[in-house]
Amino acid sequence: MAAPDTSNLTSSSQVFETYTLPQIRAIHKTLHVEIDEKAARLRTQVGNSYRELLGTADTIVQMRRDMSDVQIVLGRMGGKCGRTVVEGKVAGLGGFRGRDDVEAELSRAARVKLLEACALTAGRLLKGGKEGRGERLVLVARTLVLIRLLIASFGDASTLEEANLRTALETAKKSQRSLKNRLLRGIGKILDKVSNDADQGDILKALCAYSLAESSGAKDVLRHFLNVRGEAIVLEFDADEHERDRNTGNVLRGLDLYTRTLLDVQSLVPNKLSDALADLKRRPLLADASLKALEGLRLDVYERWCGDDIQYFTPFIRHDDLDGILAKSMLTSWAKKGGETLLDGLGKTLAHMSEFKTIIDLRTKVLQHWVREGGKARGFDPSELLNGLRGVINTRILAVLDVKVSKLRLIGSEVAATLDTWQAGAVDPRKSLWDEEMLNMDVSIGAKHISHEVLSRLHGRNDAASRAVSSYSSWYRLIDDVEEIVQQLQRQRWDNDVDEIEDEETIETRQELLSKQDPQKIHEQLDKTLEQAYQSLDEQLGKLWHTHKDASNGQIAMYLLRIIRSIRSQLPRLDNTKSFGLEMVPSLHERLVGHVIVAPLEEFQKTALTRNRVIGRVLWEGEPALPSQPSPDSFKLLRNLVTSMGDAGLDLWSPAALTKLKKRFGTQLTDAWRVKLDEFSESNADVKTEKAPEAKEIKESEENQEGTETKEDSNVQGILEHDGDDDLELKEKAAKESETKKELLIQWVYDMLLLQTSLGSGGDSNESLATLAQEVFKKTDLPTEARERMAKTSQEYWKRTSLLFGLLG
Repeated sequence: MAAPDTSNLTSSSQVFETYTLPQIRAIHKTLHVEIDEKAARLRTQVGNSYRELLGTADTIVQMRRDMSDVQIVLGRMGGKCGRTVVEGKVAGLGGFRGRDDVEAELSRAARVKLLEACALTAGRLLKGGKEGRGERLVLVARTLVLIRLLIASFGDASTLEEANLRTALETAKKSQRSLKNRLLRGIGKILDKVSNDADQGDILKALCAYSLAESSGAKDVLRHFLNVRGEAIVLEFDADEHERDRNTGNVLRGLDLYTRTLLDVQSLVPNKLSDALADLKRRPLLADASLKALEGLRLDVYERWCGDDIQYFTPFIRHDDLDGILAKSMLTSWAKKGGETLLDGLGKTLAHMSEFKTIIDLRTKVLQHWVREGGKARGFDPSELLNGLRGVINTRILAVLDVKVSKLRLIGSEVAATLDTWQAGAVDPRKSLWDEEMLNMDVSIGAKHISHEVLSRLHGRNDAASRAVSSYSSWYRLIDDVEEIVQQLQRQRWDNDVDEIEDEETIETRQELLSKQDPQKIHEQLDKTLEQAYQSLDEQLGKLWHTHKDASNGQIAMYLLRIIRSIRSQLPRLDNTKSFGLEMVPSLHERLVGHVIVAPLEEFQKTALTRNRVIGRVLWEGEPALPSQPSPDSFKLLRNLVTSMGDAGLDLWSPAALTKLKKRFGTQLTDAWRVKLDEFSESNADVKTEKAPEAKEIKESEENQEGTETKEDSNVQGILEHDGDDDLELKEKAAKESETKKELLIQWVYDMLLLQTSLGSGGDSNESLATLAQEVFKKTDLPTEARERMAKTSQEYWKRTSLLFGLLG
């Protein structure tokens, strides 16, 4: 049960009236507890008040003592403030202040003189030669630090009252800026120099000079060194083209900067650089012996006029803010960016090179340099940058290869331009091998020119064809150049002859990459691009022929045949290029043949096929009499055909073209002859149909005349005798015409047998002419032995005369 709240109770009667006995007992205990707590609080308050009272008493005692001390001090001060004493002190203070003003003026003048001397001395040191350049740069840096301290000792120049002093300070500030820029340029020349006479000691001194000039620690100094070398690499490749051309030297200097930077940093950082920077702050600036040895500064005179802040100034440089891990991290990061810059610059340099020999020479020098120097740096895998260099160079080689191979399309462009401006008789004249110009050629011009002219005329190359063929020959030399390059790369050895520290496995791997895989990649790319280029040219020529493919373009067909033949005579040894141009050759041959055979066939049709009798019948031999030689028209037909073929060009008549000509010429000749033979047969049928009604009319007239009168018999008999004489004469004439036509058919059979022999190919006779000859022979009613005899004599005649028809023979 919870005790009741006693704070609400006002009297004892209220307790006994309101609560039960257990509650009253609880109230009783609660009241006793509260009384005890209040008593304890009162005792505590009384104790605290007593202690405060005792502290107040101690404070009063201490104040009394202090007042006594104050009275004693005031008494002594009053004794010292007499008039005589004050006047003496005023006089002494005035003299002291006068001496301070003189010394301050002398100090300002001395510091101004020292400023001028520092500027002159620093300028002379910067103009010194190459000997001891690093030491001189450190001295210049110390001098610049002294100039900075001297300028700072004057405070704000605008508050100075003397105009000469303000002018001197402004001049000193300008000199400080100029000297500092010259110092930084001098430091940069040492840092970005990687020639053989560049000493790491000079680089270390230059870094110390930079640290003094910029108050930089080891970390900042290393960052500056890496930045300078990185900018030097960039400048080797970003030079303006009007100033100098990018060449192999730029790439090698950039690569040398890269490798020497790795070696220099690993040699100097962190130990040597930290020690050198620590040595700079071991003694005060003006205590440095090298600075005191400069006669132009006269520190033995001016040093005493410099304040303590200058005399005891020690450069504050963080020499311990760069450890090995941080240095390695910075160098690794720089090496990655520097490698990218180097590869990018190499790509820019290669972009200006379009000749394989130049690119391969650059490749050889760059890779040899990296093989020799790239493995010296510790902790870096030389194969990474080697693969990067290979990749950039191979990419450029393949790009140049693609560009040069793609120029094969210019042959098609040349052909297209010729066809677009084609003028029959102007573009396609063919020079004879035996014309006067050739025979009167001056032999003193050299055998090469004469042989070229002979081959051009023999192959039917006019100016238009010669331009295309010459372009192709010039382009084709590219294949020989690439083959030579591939062989050159395969012969190269990539051993490190300077430092023989590589194992055989590394050398073999590098040899595999540079002398096998790279040449193989170039060769494969050459084959691939050649196949594409020839396929594109084949399609281009095919489209050109399709565009100009009409019945009147026999000369264009000859031109394209010569172009295709010249290209096919110099095809690369690739399976996919063996079919170049073959798809359009049949149609070109068809158009060539159609152009050549037109004139001989027309003349034969107009002359030979219009004759109704045999010329040279008296020369027939044997029993029965048969021709032993062709008709003049057939001989002339062969001669005209060979002449037309020769006019087109002896070079055009390949076996395929000759076969097509013989076949087509035989077919068209057969068709023309068959038409004439059909006309001949129709004329014979007409003659027979005319003779039959005449005989019938004569018979009827004879029967009607039997019943006439006797006096008329004698007259009729006379008329009949006269008609009998006319009929006999007609019969004789018909028989003669029949014999003439038979002789003509026999001569045709012989001519056909001769022509089928001459127009046969591969030992086989022309089928169309053979079939027609058999049909005509049947109309002659001669025995089979006669046909065999004519076939034999025609073959013997062709053997004797085939040399007269060289192209057909």
